[in-house]
Amino acid sequence: MNAADSESLARRLLAAGYTEDSLDRADVAILNTCVVRQASEDRVYSKLHELKAWKTPERTIAVTGCIVAKEGNDLRGRFPHLDAVVPIGEYDDFLAGLAARYDYSEGEALPPAGRTGVSHYVRVIQGCDHNCTFCIVPRVRGRERHVPIAVVLEEGRAAVEAGARELVLLGQNVDDYRDPGGGGGLAALVREVEKIPELKRLRFMTSHPQDLEPELLEVMAASDVVCRELQLPVQSGDDGILKRMARGYQTRHYRAIVEHARALMPDLGLVTDVIVGFPGETETAFLNTRRLLEEIEFDVVHLAMYSPRPGTFAATKMHDDVPAAEKLRRLNDLLALQRAIATRKTSRWVGRDVEVLIEGTDELGRPYGRIRQGKRAVVLRGSGVAPGVLVNLRVMQATAGQLMGLPAA
Repeated sequence: MNAADSESLARRLLAAGYTEDSLDRADVAILNTCVVRQASEDRVYSKLHELKAWKTPERTIAVTGCIVAKEGNDLRGRFPHLDAVVPIGEYDDFLAGLAARYDYSEGEALPPAGRTGVSHYVRVIQGCDHNCTFCIVPRVRGRERHVPIAVVLEEGRAAVEAGARELVLLGQNVDDYRDPGGGGGLAALVREVEKIPELKRLRFMTSHPQDLEPELLEVMAASDVVCRELQLPVQSGDDGILKRMARGYQTRHYRAIVEHARALMPDLGLVTDVIVGFPGETETAFLNTRRLLEEIEFDVVHLAMYSPRPGTFAATKMHDDVPAAEKLRRLNDLLALQRAIATRKTSRWVGRDVEVLIEGTDELGRPYGRIRQGKRAVVLRGSGVAPGVLVNLRVMQATAGQLMGLPAA
């Protein structure tokens, strides 16, 4: 979501005549912020302190993103060198102020597909109507606002015409999507978007176990365009903790979704999120999460230690009773477990042919991209393969994080 917001603002700035440059040469520095975790928020404050030395009367510093909804104009009081506090998506007044100060009227618009022309993010929902006790998103992003199917299709077609080969439909809980005009939910939206000519791949994120409908899985399984990757945060493998998190489902429900999805798509790439050390997480509760990871064998697990976010129910009403050292132990234990699982799972791809959408080149000049199941793949000998090209790759090697191979004959 933040990347999509950054691209949206960047396109408007470049269309107004601005160009990107190094900080020491720039006139304007804009921080697009995230506050989902305390560490993210702390980085914002650190960067603002750093920019104090950069600031001159001729230079502008602006902040946008989630921290604006959380802190508002209090930021100006804490950082007097900050010139503008810009709410998410409300860029008109900010851009008008820049236009009055700097005259850059001869620019060229950034192509809708973004910097590489390969993937383009399309926001279909802004905000969230869930009230997970640990999550600050509803406070900083607001309640759900759904984009009409016709508008999504218009943006998607324009991006593909400009060179994008993959579209990614975004929502904090994308499964909640409903066309305001009555055109259906996410499955209906996916059916329409996948018809866009020249579109090679379609992804969506992030799903919620409480709202994912079986019809969506059936659409994924039947499509040659929709990627077979499902980002489905479980957060905990213990029903008691899930209840305290107000997630709205139990582990048996989650297991049933995975079982159905893998019955339809045995090669499904499955990604999840897990929080360790949530208030009330006993050793037994933690071991339940560990057993769930062992049982389901996710391809990727995004792991985080719980940290209270001011303004959330958990921070206000629950005691953060798991010691920091114990949180770290549990985190490291699951990291080691998941690394072993991921290594074992990626090794199963060795010897197989996979389709890779090339996104760019790595530091060694080797083309890389992702397969339909979401795994990163590197072409060991294939220099000159352009971004946006589909390559049939014979997998020769695998690590926990990526596949490597040669173009198949």
